Amino acid sequence: MLVAAKVFLWFILYSFFGWVYESTLCSITSRSLVNRGFLNGPLCPVYGFGALTVILAFWREPDISPWNLFFSSMVLTCTLEYITSWAMEKLFHARWWDYSEYRYNINGRVCLLGALAFGSFSVVLIKAVHPRVMAAVDALSSGWIFTAAGVCFAAGAADCFVTVRHILTLNGRLAEIQEAVDAYKAQARQRAETLRESLQLRLEESIGASALEELRGSRPAVALEELRERLEERFEESSYNSRRIQSLLELRKFQDRRLLRAFPKLASTRYKEALEKLRERIEQVK
Repeated sequence: MLVAAKVFLWFILYSFFGWVYESTLCSITSRSLVNRGFLNGPLCPVYGFGALTVILAFWREPDISPWNLFFSSMVLTCTLEYITSWAMEKLFHARWWDYSEYRYNINGRVCLLGALAFGSFSVVLIKAVHPRVMAAVDALSSGWIFTAAGVCFAAGAADCFVTVRHILTLNGRLAEIQEAVDAYKAQARQRAETLRESLQLRLEESIGASALEELRGSRPAVALEELRERLEERFEESSYNSRRIQSLLELRKFQDRRLLRAFPKLASTRYKEALEKLRERIEQVK
């Protein structure tokens, strides 16, 4: 039990270090303070799991060369990041980060730049940081270790529960908004199709079917496609944008703003338009 408590404290410390790194980097790039991470508290668990994976894999090999450690850790940590991205997408129907804009990425889930950073961090972790962290934790009495581990576990579990519950509730809101958007888009497409058929009949009556055939693919068709797109963009002016939908979009949730700031590339795989409308509404009231 004591060993498990110590390992858990390592996990908490490295999750905190990861949060500091991510929040600092994102705050600098966005020029504003950003609480980066899935949880509300100052923890990025993926860094904690990554650090433990590297420690358990290489800690018993003190003579491993830095280059072997670097490349091996790149593979381990990038595999963990890829699996985490995939699992979170399946669980919450959203892509939380996307490296598609970076060169040498794999499905946008991992990229070479991140791999180089994780490999470098792993070398520093094994060669310099973890011996000191382990010594600091070992210096604590067993009572303090169990107390700290218990408090951290309770706080982390509560934070995780609150965060997951909010995301599930948010997905419920987005599903309702998306249903209204899809219904309006279907109506807009039907209106555009009706207009196309009406225009086609009129053109056939005025210029004949053979002449109309020559116009296919020309400006009238393009104009109708533009009309359909414009109709779809006017959701806010339609009856589908009911008071219920407006109330769902206007609902002020601290975690909505926090998650969208923490993950600016967050994209829903099921409720894309609904999430974008919520993002736009939040941006409007800054």
